[in-house]
Amino acid sequence: MVDQAQITAADETQPHGPELPPRAVARSAAEFLHDMATLAELQGKLVLIDFREGTARLLVEMMMIAIGAAIGLGCVPIALAMLALIIAANTTLSLPVSFAIALVTGLVIACILAIPACIAVQSNIHIFDRSLAEWRRNRQWAKDTLRKLAKSPPPRSNPLPLSAGRF
Repeated sequence: MVDQAQITAADETQPHGPELPPRAVARSAAEFLHDMATLAELQGKLVLIDFREGTARLLVEMMMIAIGAAIGLGCVPIALAMLALIIAANTTLSLPVSFAIALVTGLVIACILAIPACIAVQSNIHIFDRSLAEWRRNRQWAKDTLRKLAKSPPPRSNPLPLSAGRF
């Protein structure tokens, strides 16, 4: 009987004895999944907030561009025709050449107005910047947490002590 392994009492630090590795892994996985669910919920809320703020900001600019374009489109033919008739009346150029000059003038003015407006719209399209940044941080946290869980050994239960005669 002396050379047999002895059974000791359960670890006194935990109420039901030492935590077994499968239980520790399940607890860690459950905690991780709970954290992931919480992060997913917060990420969804942030996307909605970014969408609301971004569309409100962009909506005003897009409406201004649309109204400006509608007014411009309505006035441009009349203004360009008037310019061509003035050029034809005050110079020796023919009517088709005067209209060609008015057309080129209209195109240059359109480019001068449209290009900065397009640049302004592109520079203000930051609707989901916060959501994307937070998504990157959450994804990195999940990777780091999984890496830590994979590297750290599960908590071990106290092995049964060997008797002095066996070793």
